Amino acid sequence: MTTAAARPAGDPAADLILIVDDDPAVRVLFARVLVDAGYATCEAADGVAALEVLEREPVALVLLDSTMPRLDGAGVIRAVRAHPATRTLPIILVTAKGDLEDRVRGLQAGADDYLAKPVALGELEVRVRAQLRIHAAWTQASEHEAMERRAVTGALRRVPNGGPPERTARALVEELVPVLGLEAVALATFSPEGTVIPLAVAGDWEGRFRPGCPVEPGLARQMRERTAHGPWVLNQATGAGERPLGAGMVAALSLVGPGGPFGLLVLRDAPGPDGPTGFARRLPLFLELSETTASLLRPGLEAGEAHLRARAGLESIIVAGAFTPHFQPVVYLADRAIAGYEALTRFDDGVPPDAHFAEAARLGLEHELERATLAAAIPAARGLPGGGFLALNVSPGFVLASPELPALLAGTERAVVLEITEHAQVDDYGALRAALARIDPPVTVAVDDAGSGYASLRHILALRPAYVKLDLSWVRDIDSDPARQALVAGLAHFAAETGCALIGEGIETEAERSTLLRLNVPLGQGYLFGRPAAVGQAAAARVV
Repeated sequence: MTTAAARPAGDPAADLILIVDDDPAVRVLFARVLVDAGYATCEAADGVAALEVLEREPVALVLLDSTMPRLDGAGVIRAVRAHPATRTLPIILVTAKGDLEDRVRGLQAGADDYLAKPVALGELEVRVRAQLRIHAAWTQASEHEAMERRAVTGALRRVPNGGPPERTARALVEELVPVLGLEAVALATFSPEGTVIPLAVAGDWEGRFRPGCPVEPGLARQMRERTAHGPWVLNQATGAGERPLGAGMVAALSLVGPGGPFGLLVLRDAPGPDGPTGFARRLPLFLELSETTASLLRPGLEAGEAHLRARAGLESIIVAGAFTPHFQPVVYLADRAIAGYEALTRFDDGVPPDAHFAEAARLGLEHELERATLAAAIPAARGLPGGGFLALNVSPGFVLASPELPALLAGTERAVVLEITEHAQVDDYGALRAALARIDPPVTVAVDDAGSGYASLRHILALRPAYVKLDLSWVRDIDSDPARQALVAGLAHFAAETGCALIGEGIETEAERSTLLRLNVPLGQGYLFGRPAAVGQAAAARVV
């Protein structure tokens, strides 16, 4: 049995209280007190009827008798707590004065409070008002927390994903200060030596900490030691002594990866009206934020660490000179006489040269590696047998950016051919031609890897080289490929008209040699004539 809601006069929006009791007199009495206190009421005579009311009415609180037919109070509470819509609904259990067991069962099932019969009507009103006030405060806090989480989620969506960790960290702290209403936010990483290095700071810490500059050792040690035991909140608003993080509430949380903590998220705010407890209550949100922050920063930091390790490894190779110049002969195809030698590099660690040079370009060390290998090859070439030119591989960027190149080349005793690879982009051919013209003694130019690289024949047209080296992909099995023969024949005609000489690379068979010679390619190099070797092992061209 249920009864319709009774409301105080003139207040259709009053909180609705559900009174559940199998005694009609009790229901009437409770309803009169509550309506006089400004609440609306509805009634149910047993637990089953109470659940039916809850399905259709926006009940704000339940006054629930513990002992009823069909379904007792504890059973109603369990059903209410199991339903998402009523899981937090305030419930006051009403028991007989001596029914301690009923009270315990009800509270264990999830009741928020209890009243013992006979109920003091003044106490009834006070208990109801208190539970509604608590629930309203909890609801307001939950709604505020939900709004704050939505705001943080929106802020995180605005943070660029990928790229340098410093950029990601800066975007994060700039978003978090206004969204969370904080006075300061800092993101820092741990170095292997134990220092704490800020990646980014925002708010009034910008004058206290500088990105990239280690935190003072004592403070860094304190931050790492305290955070090792979990997140912490510190009230620096009271008490005497130095406050290195500033006055106010401070929270610090570890940024954790698979290998353990790798940094810190530190937040500071002035105490709110609810004091330190209010700031500490936000700790679950801060924990979630630290986990998301760690996932955003970790890929960039790991890539940066890998970059630094790779750079340090390559720098050690350059400083130690852990490579040896090798030389391969370039011959006249007609009689196999040596026309010159190309300088190549072989690394002590056995890594292919193109891999090391590609890594150097990725790490920003390409010019340093070129300079070191040239500085080793030029004096080593003095021990080569016979005459002929010395061909040195250089990138366009090195020619343009290295004023010491002429001084390096001044130590050569042979005519110098600078091989410009087609794999490298040239943005300003005029500047490159001018840089080549300034080299004294003068050098001649070869375009390397013709037909395989970035600009195809554009290098040849713009640089007007003395030599054009045909990429081995054009040479391999050319004797059995009419299409390649036609391409090379066309390029040979172009070379004859413009005054340059073709060099076939990667020649391994007599059939390839004779085909290139028939197509008017005068020069070649490859295993057929000699492998790259150190100076002491460099062999003269093979003559048959």
